[in-house]
Amino acid sequence: MKLKLALAATIAATFLVVSGCGSSDDTSSADTQQDKDDITALVADIDKASREKDALASCGLMQPSGVTEVFNTQSQCVRETKKILELNSADQPRLKVENIEVDGDTATVTLENDIGGAPITVVKEGGKWYVPLSSDAAPGLTGTTDE
Repeated sequence: MKLKLALAATIAATFLVVSGCGSSDDTSSADTQQDKDDITALVADIDKASREKDALASCGLMQPSGVTEVFNTQSQCVRETKKILELNSADQPRLKVENIEVDGDTATVTLENDIGGAPITVVKEGGKWYVPLSSDAAPGLTGTTDE
């Protein structure tokens, strides 16, 4: 249970830190450009969900297989994420998508704002991009507990 709360807290914190404004990369592949457009939209959706403290929308942006693995059900994800979102201030800095590097079904998104940049990892599942919940797919996004 504590691991689930740690994961929920980490993901919720990610939602509170991320916002999107576009990508600065040029691309020669239409598929890669579509992925970058989709990832930019995901980042914007994450920003909106966190600012509105919308746990249902936040859980909908999380990797479906990870939601099942970590929370068992979507409703449990919503309950736990809602608690975390309510604890955090809505006055989070807006970030700009500085760069997106797509590598198959994973991508690294470099974000920038006035307090410094932050890279995040996103994953593609079922043809759609999501915030990952497993530590293998999302280095730096998931937390662990000693208890």
